[in-house]
Amino acid sequence: MTNTDSNHPARLDFQDLMLFRIYEILVVASPYDAFVLEEGGRLTEQILQEYQGMNFNYPPRVWQAQSGKQALDLLSKRKVDLVLIMTRISDIDPLELASKIKELYPKKPVILLAFDQSEINDLLDVQLLPTLPIDNIFLWNGDANVLLAIIKYIEDKRNANRDIKKGNVRSIIFIEDTPKYYSTILPLIYKIIMFHTIQLFSKTESISNQLLHLRARPKILFANNYKQARYYFDNYRKHTLGIISDIRFPHKGIMDSLAGLHFTKYVRSKDATMPIMLQSSDLNRKQEALDVNAAFLHKLSSTLHHDIRDFVLSNFGFSNFVFRMPNGDFVNEVSTISELLEALPHIPDESVRYHANSNHFSNWLAARGEFDLATSIRLMKESDFKDQTERKNTYINLIKSSISKDDIAEGYQIENINGKVPDIIRIGSGSMGGKARGLVFIHSIIKNSKIHKKYKNVNIRIPRKAIVCTDEFDFFMENNDLWSKALLEENNDNIISDFLQAELSDQLKNDLWLFISKVTHPLAVRSSSILEDSQYRPLAGFYSTFMLTNNQPSPEERFQYLCEAIKRIYASVYFQVPKSYTDKSSYRHDEEKMGIIIMELIGQMHNNRYYPTISGTAQSINYYPVSYMQRDEGIATIALGFGRTVAEGEKALRFSPKYPHILPQYYSVKATLENSQKEFYALPMNGDIHPMTEGESGNLTLYDLKNAESDGTLFWAGSVVSADDNIIRDSLRYKGPRVVTFAYVLKFNQFPLSDIIHDMLEIGKGALGSPVEIEFAVNLFKDKSRKPEFCLLQIKPMVLNTLGIQNETGPFEYKNIVAKSTAALGNGKIEGIHHVVIVDPKKFDSSKTELIAREIELINSKLKQSDPFILIGPGRWGTADPWLGIPVRWNQISKARVIVEVGMEDYPVDPSFGSHFFQNVTSMRIGYFTINHKNKDDMINVDWFQSHNIIEEHTYTTLLRLDIPLFIDIDGNTGVGNILKPDDPEEIIMDEQESTGI
Repeated sequence: MTNTDSNHPARLDFQDLMLFRIYEILVVASPYDAFVLEEGGRLTEQILQEYQGMNFNYPPRVWQAQSGKQALDLLSKRKVDLVLIMTRISDIDPLELASKIKELYPKKPVILLAFDQSEINDLLDVQLLPTLPIDNIFLWNGDANVLLAIIKYIEDKRNANRDIKKGNVRSIIFIEDTPKYYSTILPLIYKIIMFHTIQLFSKTESISNQLLHLRARPKILFANNYKQARYYFDNYRKHTLGIISDIRFPHKGIMDSLAGLHFTKYVRSKDATMPIMLQSSDLNRKQEALDVNAAFLHKLSSTLHHDIRDFVLSNFGFSNFVFRMPNGDFVNEVSTISELLEALPHIPDESVRYHANSNHFSNWLAARGEFDLATSIRLMKESDFKDQTERKNTYINLIKSSISKDDIAEGYQIENINGKVPDIIRIGSGSMGGKARGLVFIHSIIKNSKIHKKYKNVNIRIPRKAIVCTDEFDFFMENNDLWSKALLEENNDNIISDFLQAELSDQLKNDLWLFISKVTHPLAVRSSSILEDSQYRPLAGFYSTFMLTNNQPSPEERFQYLCEAIKRIYASVYFQVPKSYTDKSSYRHDEEKMGIIIMELIGQMHNNRYYPTISGTAQSINYYPVSYMQRDEGIATIALGFGRTVAEGEKALRFSPKYPHILPQYYSVKATLENSQKEFYALPMNGDIHPMTEGESGNLTLYDLKNAESDGTLFWAGSVVSADDNIIRDSLRYKGPRVVTFAYVLKFNQFPLSDIIHDMLEIGKGALGSPVEIEFAVNLFKDKSRKPEFCLLQIKPMVLNTLGIQNETGPFEYKNIVAKSTAALGNGKIEGIHHVVIVDPKKFDSSKTELIAREIELINSKLKQSDPFILIGPGRWGTADPWLGIPVRWNQISKARVIVEVGMEDYPVDPSFGSHFFQNVTSMRIGYFTINHKNKDDMINVDWFQSHNIIEEHTYTTLLRLDIPLFIDIDGNTGVGNILKPDDPEEIIMDEQESTGI
């Protein structure tokens, strides 16, 4: 390119830009936390696009330290460019570690990473950030793009002054002080810029231009306060493409609710046309933003991220150039500089004046790496021309003299993945999502462990799989213009219809066709979203999974089924239940991104049915220990056939891996008959049946145990209640009702299931640095020459936000306790609850549970979000079997803060423990009480609750209100929970600073 400004110093060549780069990163965290950040060693995939052709032989490497001592030791021996400290370090406070690092290495960037805003609130005051020994704080939201944004933020901060002033590179000023927001918005802005920069350079053939574009992308100048923002604007105003700013942020050491407006007015005094977008959670600020000629976005809008993307693309030059009249009317659209040259002579004068005076031409050219040309055009004022025709001709001549035809030639190509299908393949770029990340991580852990040597006669493995990464989801949503429809639509069927009509990317379809042409075994198409297995608030069980027979003779038909399954899973992100959940959580709908796992379906063929011998889940912590079990010894739940039985909370067998012979739910022959699994799920292998006609619920079929007996699989799982003597016999030779006891496995240990589960939980706990939950499937074979299989289907951290926090409240006087459970879930204190929704045990009818659920839903819908309630009733909450309890869904009880399961003599149902519903309730920090009618220490005073003011009464359900709020205390160490009446409020001392907030 030719330098068009003789007074401008020589522009830096592409190899002189971005001199400071991050090559070595130290992560101070548990092994699993480090793996999440590094995406299983695939950090390369996250930033590979920027490194293409860049004279760099490798992307940043990530080193791990599990303690502060180890971190300091590593820093003394190795050059590290960036230190990431997570909030849980075993031997030192994270800020103390940061302070020691800064004392030894003052210029070394140190970033604090937290999983949740509450962690930051407990640790420090964000307004004190400038005085802390860290460069910034970020929240890890499960998206690996946060790590990329941190790297780019540090690099931009170090390179800005040189690259902008000497290299003529452009910048974008981003102002935000809340970690929750900038941890999602900053990665979004970087992703938009990186993606569209690559899209732009991919349309050129010049190698030098490709390299220039990658290094010369706009800098993001990220400021947490007014002083930083003012410094960036004053120094780089002529190179600033635009500003994205919060309205409320620190100014002069205090929080200023109008700081963004003050800053905008200052900018307008220097540059009347600078694109500015102001954000606020207060809609009343909209008119004030418009008054200073700034765009406005509501922070609580469900389309916030989509709107930011539109603003960046429309104002910073990354999208096609759309010629419009000043009133917004469309004139023309061009995508390349050659098309711009062709169109300019025919554009109306008013349109040219509008775009030129708004610096649209300059920004659009700068985004394409034509910095000198963009600067020259930006410096030209309307007064420099006698009319718009002269202006157009000047622009055309300037562009022609600056750019050769070679620079604007087009060409674009994407390479296919390798045709061979290994055990794990990766399709696309971006994050793998929670499920996939955990599986890839544990695959390497198991491979390097000694578990295979310990169980030589068992094939322990991870199913073969292909992982479709989240960038394909982003492309699908954006290319089909689905964001607004999905976020605003309230009908699930309409969402499915829109998504099924949309198109996957051509590249993804090519890769899927290649995959399906190589694979003919049954498949499980599973969700793997970014937030699904979050350690703090996982969206477990909300998204669809489809089982595909994949046995149709036509590969075209199998391909179509696979594409449809992926679209349906994408659609499930926006169903009403997950939307209801995220409304109450700290997440936003538009933060969620969906990855897909196309996994080998574990099972065997039996009489045209396909299913595993055993499937189940296990957790490191047993919330309901009995006998001499301990809470930290774990719990497992297993079933015959597919695991939907377990996931939906239907009848399944629970046991402690340490004491597999203790089966509390089988305490008598009668209890065994009542609690035993009666049916099992299998995949019918009739290739002529559409696998998704009835959606996910119709994907699998329920079969009676007599089918399992004819298949030969009940041999491993079944016992008989003998018709002759009413004794349970562990053999199918007897006549009588069949019950699922898994005696062959648990009692006689013919397959070491309990030992393998125990070891897997220990391996997972050590690797992830926290208690874990696993899903697994087992194949046992009649052919003695075949090794039995234990297949790990999923591993994830257990929800930790209610565990391990010391509770110092209590003991309480018995007269104040109106409900007590010795098996409560949660930890800490809850206060301020006036409302109680109670299902009267005296009126309860197990045949009317679905009606009861609808009554509760009606009450829930009428209460305000600021009016949480305690929910009390018999049986299992959230069960899939309406005969076992009340089958409420999350959106029907979204305002419940405490849930109480009440045991009854004539309704002896085990608690809900283990179901997706139950896990999601606990992840929302909701107190969960199980009142065991057989435990003399458990109690509930239903009459006391019912003595209060009745606000609303239905056939089975009543809404009550107390004048003085209740107080709830749960000790997470002992599992003891108390609900206390407000008779003597002086005895209840609540220190808000010490509250864990369940």
